[in-house]
Amino acid sequence: MRRVLKGLAVSVISVCLLSGCMTANYYTEQGTPITQDTIDLFNTNPNNPIIPYSKGKASYNAYSWASERFQKSLNSDPSSSANDEMGLVADYWLHDGDMPPLDITVTRHRPRAGVGRVATVLVTTFGCVFSLCIVPMVAPEHFDTTIEMRSEGELVYSANAQYRGTVYMSWIPLGKLRGTQTITDAAWYASFFSHEEKLTRNIVAEEPLYNSLKKSTDTDKLAAALDNPQLKFYRPLVSDRLAEVLAGQKRNERLKAYAAIVDKHPEFADNIQGNERLLFVGPADLRVMDVLKQTYRKRSAPAMAASIKAAGQPYALFTPEESSWLTKEGVPADVVAAMIETSEPKTIPGEAAPGLMTAAAPGGQAGAQPVAGNTLEATATECSKAYAAKKVCETLPGDPFGLLMRGCMAQVKKKFGGSGCSIF
Repeated sequence: MRRVLKGLAVSVISVCLLSGCMTANYYTEQGTPITQDTIDLFNTNPNNPIIPYSKGKASYNAYSWASERFQKSLNSDPSSSANDEMGLVADYWLHDGDMPPLDITVTRHRPRAGVGRVATVLVTTFGCVFSLCIVPMVAPEHFDTTIEMRSEGELVYSANAQYRGTVYMSWIPLGKLRGTQTITDAAWYASFFSHEEKLTRNIVAEEPLYNSLKKSTDTDKLAAALDNPQLKFYRPLVSDRLAEVLAGQKRNERLKAYAAIVDKHPEFADNIQGNERLLFVGPADLRVMDVLKQTYRKRSAPAMAASIKAAGQPYALFTPEESSWLTKEGVPADVVAAMIETSEPKTIPGEAAPGLMTAAAPGGQAGAQPVAGNTLEATATECSKAYAAKKVCETLPGDPFGLLMRGCMAQVKKKFGGSGCSIF
């Protein structure tokens, strides 16, 4: 009995030593073999699926069925969760640019432990142990994964893909891939490349539709294309083209068109050229353009500012130049200040506000440096408010001698003079 146990112990030790010499073969769903060359190139297809979106967050949920504790242990060791590989593949698929960011998530589902697979592993494991791995241990693998691509919360693309492989443990190298880490990486890439092959087909299939739109000057046709469910990957480029065509129209016509499109597709506001983009910033029914219309209808600025603060929805941290442009368009300075205030990041009491920085004056001139102690530190948003208020003072009507302007400026200095903005 002792001899049998010793033999088993020696065999187990031998198997452990051999684990660093494991070999494997992996294939995508379409049957494309995964080799070291394909891993190094991060690509199995001749047509690279360069997706017209910018890089967003990329994550791989390798063990979606595992416990929360196990998931945390994986997150502490990214090399074992495939997130590093997912990031590299996302870098290859996507690019840096001004397009909307695309978030990619790949989830691997629980493998099906069929009777045939279990029997193969058990029988070949005993054969490997008792033959000191002259007879190979064979572990067939079959996985199913789901990829989801989202842009600003909207699902752009979703698909399932399967991949398969066989792992061998033997003195004889039966597989093309060698080494534990290489084999682990190959499993992840088999998943990515299976999805890439489907991605390529979908992008190529959508390309003729985009080609029919990319040179069009028909704004109705381009706007209708944004509702076309067949236009997914090329939608940002069509949005750019639509904004480019509208920019050449008369101001009243294009503002009306912008409003209609943004109502259906809020993300289109990012495509609008120039400062007119600012008119469509903000929550639905209370965008800057809506505020401007209410101002024209004689709604008081304090009431408008109060509504914006009560809604609590962000607009943007307008720069001083943008604030000035908005006031020239007719948005009261205190309303612009309210928009900026609702857009400021919320801070925990007792902690410094994020983004505290040297204040910038118009034209990019550096302002006063923040100092320690109880002195109020200048922020870009405070300077924007001050600059907007200053511009209102400078454009007060019916003030030929500047008397009202001086009184107005005194109030602005009193309110913002300690903020460190060198604009007075």
